[in-house]
Amino acid sequence: MPTAKEMNPLSLAAVECPFGFFAQLRSEPPVYLPDARFFLISRYEDVQQVLLHPEVFSSAGSPGVRRKVPAEVLEIMSKGFRPVPTVQTTDPPAHQRYRSLLSKAFSSRRVAELEPDIRKIANELVDGFVDDHRVDLVSQFAVPFPLTVIAGWLGLPRADLPKLKRWSDDAAAPLGGMIDRQREIECVQGELEAQRYFTARLNERRREPRGDILTALCNARLEGTEPLDNGEIYYLLIQLLVAGNESVRNLISSAMLLLLKHPLQMAAVRAEPGLIPNFIEESLRLESPIKAFFRVAKADTELAGVKIPTGSRLAVLFASANRDGTCFPDPERFDIYRENASDHFAFGVGIHYCLGASLARTEARIAFEVLLSRLKEIRLGTGNDFSHTPSFIFRGLKALHLEFST
Repeated sequence: MPTAKEMNPLSLAAVECPFGFFAQLRSEPPVYLPDARFFLISRYEDVQQVLLHPEVFSSAGSPGVRRKVPAEVLEIMSKGFRPVPTVQTTDPPAHQRYRSLLSKAFSSRRVAELEPDIRKIANELVDGFVDDHRVDLVSQFAVPFPLTVIAGWLGLPRADLPKLKRWSDDAAAPLGGMIDRQREIECVQGELEAQRYFTARLNERRREPRGDILTALCNARLEGTEPLDNGEIYYLLIQLLVAGNESVRNLISSAMLLLLKHPLQMAAVRAEPGLIPNFIEESLRLESPIKAFFRVAKADTELAGVKIPTGSRLAVLFASANRDGTCFPDPERFDIYRENASDHFAFGVGIHYCLGASLARTEARIAFEVLLSRLKEIRLGTGNDFSHTPSFIFRGLKALHLEFST
């Protein structure tokens, strides 16, 4: 068997099913991969150390796999906004300034106010396929559900959902390090389209303010400074769109598959809906929608006895830490009753803890309350290969074909 240093974390096999590789990594301290030029941080304690110390491990720079950008892509990028670091890719004090702009929008009170609309959206989507007695849960529910929620939250029309999905996919795909040159060109062209779209919407809000997030961002100020320009707002919005879309859609499909693989626990959740929140936490732990993000060492440092030079990149493997037996006994077992299931890192920890975690949990809970109450005898349909979209960063099923009765 090859050692961890000899394995390629960006290979299709490792990306499709990384958990054996992660288990091997956890037997060692942080591992440096010369070919990839980054450290792999796999153990719970080490991941926690990195995330809780932004003064040592910076979030500045791309959260995804660094790649050499083709000249053709750079040329297209030059026609758009200059990239602006915002919530996800900044350190204090700038990080706190951006985070404060959005904290009220994601407050528990605001999320609770959204619950009736979220439930209505979930039921409308089920209405669209319930009489067919079959569904691809990914394309017909898990994808449009969070997109519809976030479009309404931003103040965008449902007619624009196909464009929003495409732009979200275009923004997410390069982060995962698994796309070819042609796809990279498509992604950056999509980004220019998205920039033009959001610029038009923002200019509309300045002329005709509404009670939505776009208007609020147009009027926002960072500690009394000048208002945000369209580029700053765009990069805030695209991060929110990708994070909200990817995490919830991947969670819903993977969580349903976990229930189908464990029929006794499916029966328990059906019989006692109060178990759904902890079932969601256990699903987040075992099938983390975001597998990893990157950090950069701001100075020469040491982690678990391993010297890490200034400027080193670290791949912080949330999905590995969430299966670390030192924190989660019998970590490969799916257990909806697990007492510490919520100790996972699926939403990060520390100052970069996901702003939308409360919204994501609420969406997932409502999704399963609706799905399990309206669809009976759910079972796997034909055509499933259970493959995932190739990405080092994200983990999501391409499709999940189900059959059911009503």
